[in-house]
Amino acid sequence: MPFKDNKISNPISPSDDDDDHSQQFLANERTFLAWFRTCIALIGLGFIVSRFSLFLKQFGVITKTLTVDILANNMNPSYLLGIGIIILGIGLLICALKNYLDIDKLIQKGTKYVPRHSLIYTSTIILIVFGVIIVVYLSSIL
Repeated sequence: MPFKDNKISNPISPSDDDDDHSQQFLANERTFLAWFRTCIALIGLGFIVSRFSLFLKQFGVITKTLTVDILANNMNPSYLLGIGIIILGIGLLICALKNYLDIDKLIQKGTKYVPRHSLIYTSTIILIVFGVIIVVYLSSIL
């Protein structure tokens, strides 16, 4: 009989045994992979922003609007900002790996995980600052 105490029994569902933590392990892995994808996107964005400086240099050479001093300087704002975004992506990837390993240990021990939001707040503030810098830089060159 499929009904027991007005509940549908599911023969495929995992047992309620404390040793079976497969759902927690899989959720932890999905979270890590989401952070991993985000870090790859940040590293790609940083590369594009740093290469944007090369585009501006080439555009200046074509239109003859840049001077030799500006062309000789590799430390322009978009290059530095791109490098900063790449470093942020690498740093977040390291933090995501550390978080994944810490939660994995907690799941294996069977202890309850208390989320820390400091990484989320810090990375959000840093990305907002980078976004504002990009907007200011782009509005100053137009």
